[in-house]
Amino acid sequence: MAFNTLVFLLFFLFVLVGSFLVPAKWKWIFLLLSSYFFYCYASVKFLIFILLTTLSSYMATLYMGKQYQMERSQTSTKEYKKKCHLKRKRVLILTLVLNFGILLFLKYFNFFSENMNHLLETLSLGSQIPTLHLILPLGISFYTFQTMSYVIDVYWGKIEPERNLAKVALFVSFFPQILQGPIGRFKDLAPQLYAPKKASYRDLKFGLQLMLWGYFKKMIIADRAAVIADFVFENYMNVSGMGVALGVFMYAIQDYTDFSGCIDIARGCAQTMGITMAENFRRPYFSKTVSEFWRRWHMSLGSWMKDYVFYPFSLTPGVRQIGKFAKKRFGKHIGRTLPIALGNLLVFFLVGVWHGAQWNYIIWGIFYGFLIAISGLMKPVWNYLNQKLHISVQSRSFQLFQILRTFWITCVGCIIFRAVTLTDGWRIFLKCFRFYEFPLDIKKELVSFGLNGKNYVVLLIGLIVLLIVDILQEKKSVRERIEKRSIWIRWGLYLVAFLIILLFGMYGPGYDQTQFVYMQF
Repeated sequence: MAFNTLVFLLFFLFVLVGSFLVPAKWKWIFLLLSSYFFYCYASVKFLIFILLTTLSSYMATLYMGKQYQMERSQTSTKEYKKKCHLKRKRVLILTLVLNFGILLFLKYFNFFSENMNHLLETLSLGSQIPTLHLILPLGISFYTFQTMSYVIDVYWGKIEPERNLAKVALFVSFFPQILQGPIGRFKDLAPQLYAPKKASYRDLKFGLQLMLWGYFKKMIIADRAAVIADFVFENYMNVSGMGVALGVFMYAIQDYTDFSGCIDIARGCAQTMGITMAENFRRPYFSKTVSEFWRRWHMSLGSWMKDYVFYPFSLTPGVRQIGKFAKKRFGKHIGRTLPIALGNLLVFFLVGVWHGAQWNYIIWGIFYGFLIAISGLMKPVWNYLNQKLHISVQSRSFQLFQILRTFWITCVGCIIFRAVTLTDGWRIFLKCFRFYEFPLDIKKELVSFGLNGKNYVVLLIGLIVLLIVDILQEKKSVRERIEKRSIWIRWGLYLVAFLIILLFGMYGPGYDQTQFVYMQF
């Protein structure tokens, strides 16, 4: 049930009306039933996996919570506290291995088998590892990460375990976020899910605004950009250098507007019911550095990796020893930044693996991890060069240069991410440097990409609107700006936005519906 379908809109309307009609104290039960219907609509087969995650995390957190209380008891002996801690740790490891093991097996077993078989063939060894016909449950990467953050937080004693199984089930399966996130935290999301209150008029209004903006980005921009990007990446050998550069640019636009559009719809949907979900994007293409880009892009995943991978890894005795050794041999800066660099390499390797069972995703993750690691280690060098060259780092021209440089780097990342093979990616990368290579008939080539003149005009206007809104958002919330206008202006804007999507959105008979990019992850 993708967000850009009539079925979802009807379902959402039913849930929205129902959330206002049911008694406030039973609202969370209605949301739970609605979420399970949403999930089962995709396939009842998927239900066993999300139930297993729910039950295992529920039982584990109850047990760990009990052991934590015993460990913190004033009457407990030191030896008994140690036993309680060990029991908690064992249950945590077992729960993580079970849930991440299911995710890894379903998502990566065939990838492992295919690569091992290729290695065995190369070494002339006869044994073969079979591949399996595995199903990949909807949103498994997202709900697994979200639920495991809850389990870890209970283990650390940051939050109390929820004793109501049905409430844990709602936290795991809340339908707006299960497809593509954002990855919520229990302490932030759960109290809102269980709160016995109705959504306010402001919540309803702001939520619908955000959904409209999400549909605009998806149906006006992303789906048109996808037509160009798909053609270019599949036929790059027969496309001019300019055409390939345009295709890469369009994929960067598609990736952003598709993913952020879906998140806007999800967050808007939740807000109409009085639930505020975590922000996941903050205009990432305005970033001046690669590090800043990743603080603005898929923020909930970045926050998860920072709290549950980066900090625990960086604080391990082994990594700290590396830092101390580097400090003695290479100075304070290297000693301080080397553990951070190693942590970033690990994080982005895992981010690449998280995206899918393909080598291009892994290389893509390593690419960003390496860039961020080198950037941190080389910071004194950059500062020295800026001083020697008398570069004003605060000037608008230099900041614009930084933004364009970072965007170009992310486009390189897009090539690695989108290309069918690494060889294709390398060829596309090289061809982008021949952007000056124009075709003999520009109009003919542009039309061959799959869009007519009307669609190019709509796409261009959509991009201009996106740029203007993002610029305004950098200074102040656009929704707050609209709120201050008269009712006639406000509702006029809503009506215009709705009509634009209705008239110019990519949908209807003969349209090959483009699924949201991140639904596959």
